Amino acid sequence: MSDPIDTQRRDLLKTALAGAVSSVVAAGAAADDDAIASRAVAPRQPKLIAEENAKPGDWDWQLTRIKLDKVGGFRSPAVEGYCSRQSVRAGDTLDIMVSTNPARRFEIDIFRMGYYGGAGARHMTRLGPFDGRVQPDPEIGERRLRECRWEPSTQLKIPADWPSGVYLGRLSLISESETQAPWQSWIVFIVRDDRAADVLFQCSDNTWQAYNRWPDDYSLYTSPQGALAADVDVSFDRPYGKYSQIFETPHAVGSGEFLLWEYP
Repeated sequence: MSDPIDTQRRDLLKTALAGAVSSVVAAGAAADDDAIASRAVAPRQPKLIAEENAKPGDWDWQLTRIKLDKVGGFRSPAVEGYCSRQSVRAGDTLDIMVSTNPARRFEIDIFRMGYYGGAGARHMTRLGPFDGRVQPDPEIGERRLRECRWEPSTQLKIPADWPSGVYLGRLSLISESETQAPWQSWIVFIVRDDRAADVLFQCSDNTWQAYNRWPDDYSLYTSPQGALAADVDVSFDRPYGKYSQIFETPHAVGSGEFLLWEYP
């Protein structure tokens, strides 16, 4: 024989669950309405990426001159930077923060990554030249946070005709004498849109930052207290150091883990 109290509890649970399901369905319906409204503004463009990839690519897009801070190092203080936002839409403005140590002039070549007949990227624009300067390494904050507060070196308003995708900015020092090498590194950002599409590619930029050791060789997984240290925060407001777990790939410095894992 069932306990009357248990029966009451089950009935109460059923009622609460039914209410919760109704709320979820209502919220889902509202979200669907928003999505439909969004599609009305941003219609499907099924040929957008195919047409973009049919454009001429640029084979000369990779880093060719990299100088790390030390043998086995993971950062490039000669020139390094980061963006104010991880993803933007066409029409948005992106701040780009760059530090050069010592102070040097530099320029930025922006590439959209894609197939492009096998070239792998298309050159979108060149920014600069700019007068670089030394920007400070952040102090160790609460919960071991390392968060830069660098001044912007330039701004980039994303043109209306730049399609969604992953964009790399090649930071290159300008050689003004035979003793000055054109050292390079990357910045990375994503252009997104709201059009309906059959395929969504999601970049794992939270994971990139979790493994980012910039500037002191410690990530969420490498701590003086050992792996998987508790009470540790990370910030997107800092450059990406070289990924240093499996591959020796200094040519990817500044690009998070995109060139290593997602670009292929």
